Amino acid sequence: MSGPRLLDAVALGEQLDVPKTWLLAEARADRIPHVRLGRYVRFDPEEVAAWLHTSRRRGPLSKAT
Repeated sequence: MSGPRLLDAVALGEQLDVPKTWLLAEARADRIPHVRLGRYVRFDPEEVAAWLHTSRRRGPLSKAT
């Protein structure tokens, strides 16, 4: 079985510089893409990156000249 490598909240939290507790709370509230494997919660880093890029940006976007 080959597919994207899923990360736990600790590993993703280190990458995003946020606490694992925040990631797990967002997953429980269904506000961040996640995969539930029984009692385990895992994150696909590509899905999270797309989510960050599209739904979390606020403020003016800089234009390249």
